[in-house]
Amino acid sequence: MMKRWLLSLSIASALMLPAASAVAQQAEHQGLKNQIEIFKDILTTAAKQQAGEENSRLEDVEFTYLKGQGVVFFVRSARMPWRFVAPDVPEPPLPPEMPEMSGFAKDLQLDRVVEEGLRTAHRVLSQFSGEYSDEWFELVEQKRELAWEARDLNREMRDIEFQRDMQDKDASNETIEQREKELEAKLAELKEKQAQLDVELAEMKKTLKAKQDKVRKERLLTQEKSIEAIENVFSNVLCDYGITLKSLPDDEQVSLVIRDASMNKDKRLDNVYVFGKSAINSCDSQPDELLKQAQKYKF
Repeated sequence: MMKRWLLSLSIASALMLPAASAVAQQAEHQGLKNQIEIFKDILTTAAKQQAGEENSRLEDVEFTYLKGQGVVFFVRSARMPWRFVAPDVPEPPLPPEMPEMSGFAKDLQLDRVVEEGLRTAHRVLSQFSGEYSDEWFELVEQKRELAWEARDLNREMRDIEFQRDMQDKDASNETIEQREKELEAKLAELKEKQAQLDVELAEMKKTLKAKQDKVRKERLLTQEKSIEAIENVFSNVLCDYGITLKSLPDDEQVSLVIRDASMNKDKRLDNVYVFGKSAINSCDSQPDELLKQAQKYKF
C-alpha cells in the first residue's frame, strides 16, 4: 500500500514539474515584458513630441522577444508615401483593337462592348495608380470614337467593293461611285483629325510625365525624411531610456524594423537596425554614434 502511494506521489510530482517550469519562465519574462511596454510608451510619446511630428509619427508599433537574440520592435511610418499605392505602378497597356467577328456578333456590336469593357478597366487601373488625368482620357476617348467611325466607313467601303464585284463589269452605277467618293472624303477628314489628336496626346504625355517625375521626387523626399525621423527618435530614446530594459541580457540586442520603408522595383522592403545591448549601455548622450554602430540592412 505504501509503495503504491509513493508511486502515485512520484508520478504527480513529475506531472507538476513542466507546469511549474512554465510558470517560472512566464514570471521570468514578465519583468522584461513590462520593461519593454514602458519603453514602447516612451517611444510613441517621443515620436509625437519630436520636432517635425508629421514625419516621425508612428503607426502599428509592435514588439516581440526572441530568447538568446533580443527584443524586436516593429514600426510603420504614417507618412510613408506608398502605404496604399506603390509609386511606380506600371502603366496598364491599352487593349488592342478587336478583330472582326461574325455577322451575329457584329449586329449586336459585341466587339465594341468587349473593347469598351477593357478600356474601362484600363481607365480605372490607371487612375488608381495616378498615371493619367481626366483630360488624357477625354482625348483618348475622342481618338477611340474616330477609330470606330473610320472602322465603320471601311466596312461600308468593303460592302461597296463587294457590290461592284457582283454587278456586270460593263454596267455603271453612279450612286455607288458617288457614295465611294463621299466615304473617301470622310476617311481623309478622319485621318486628319486623328493626326491632330496624336499631336495633342504627345504634348499631354510630356506634361504628365513631368508631373509624374515631380510626384515621384516628392515621394522619395517624404520617404527619406520619414526614415530619418524614425531613426533619430528611436536612437535618441534607446540612448536615453535603453537602461530601462534591465532584464535584457547583455549579450542580446535591441532591433528596429521599419515596415515598408523602401521599394525595390515592385517589392516593398523593411529597413532593419540591430543595436547591441553593450553599445546601448555605454551610450553617453550620443545617439548619433549609437545609430552609426548599429547593423543596418534591408529585407
